[in-house]
Amino acid sequence: MFKQRKWLAMSVKVKLIGTFGAFLIMCFLCGCADKTEIPLAPTKEQHYEEIKVIKQDPLAIQKELEDLQNTKPQPYHVAAGDKFDFKVYDNDDLNSQGLIVTPDGYVSLSLIGPIKIGGMTVLEATKFIETKFSEYIRFPKVSLVPTRIQSGTFTISGKVNVPGRFPLRNEPRLSDAVAMARGFADGLFQGDSVEMADLKNSYITREGKILPVDFTKAIRGGDRLNNIPLRDGDYIFIASSMNETVYVVGEVGVPGYLGYKDKMTLMQAIAWSRGVLDTASSDAWIIRGGMVHPKVYKVDIDKVMRGRALDFHLEPNDVVFVPKDGLSQYNVVVKKILPTLEAINLIAGPATNVIKP
Repeated sequence: MFKQRKWLAMSVKVKLIGTFGAFLIMCFLCGCADKTEIPLAPTKEQHYEEIKVIKQDPLAIQKELEDLQNTKPQPYHVAAGDKFDFKVYDNDDLNSQGLIVTPDGYVSLSLIGPIKIGGMTVLEATKFIETKFSEYIRFPKVSLVPTRIQSGTFTISGKVNVPGRFPLRNEPRLSDAVAMARGFADGLFQGDSVEMADLKNSYITREGKILPVDFTKAIRGGDRLNNIPLRDGDYIFIASSMNETVYVVGEVGVPGYLGYKDKMTLMQAIAWSRGVLDTASSDAWIIRGGMVHPKVYKVDIDKVMRGRALDFHLEPNDVVFVPKDGLSQYNVVVKKILPTLEAINLIAGPATNVIKP
């Protein structure tokens, strides 16, 4: 009986010690939990900067359009593909018709052989040829009459029926360019034929600058001030009202344009363009709303790639530009990307030629 009571006492004592020990351990753990700081995952946020594009004053725009109306055409210079009729007075055996300027600027004439006149005005070329003939003929008098001129041209692309390069003949204006391209292209929408041109976002560039031309006023309203005379090298782009593409240009593996997909992001577009080059900046510029009335965003793609910022969601017709170095001025960005956009639009032609990622 004594042994049984002793065993019960020891059992209770062990249980009390165990309970008290467990209590101490729990208190210790709870105390440690209060002092221990468990690191939390950094919160991802949308990191981008909206670049403010300074809009021109309406009076300044009107003044620039008036100046564009009065711009004098550049003197004609002989170019490859031009055709001439050539005559040497009192020397009919030296006359020639249909002389074509070679790609390197030469024509071949009787008696003196190949002679380079590319890049000269007609007056300069005539004097130069007379100088060459004077070695064989006393006081030569020559006539150089252009019958086909290739040098003065403009380019129109986008939603027109016949995009391409056209000669500058008879002082054409913007509306004439659309007529020469056989008007705006049509497409099908819900079974109906609709015009696909978006005049609000169409633009014309000259020497790397977008001109402040309102296409709706010029084409739809017949406004002469906006219907400017064209000059050599002008580039006209007629935007699409139904396009769903994204342009990716600059320091990427394959600049071009992609078919837009729902919830498409900046990093997806860059990946489908074969990634960025070693020379690329850490920032990407996204131009939204067309080149005429844009909203511009600058995104730190390094932060996105390192998981420190959320990816940037794109919209149809966005232009993504990855520069070589950090840029802060929108007009500088435009000058850099316009030649690439023009080349892509010329190569692409109709909107059906979209690269599918």
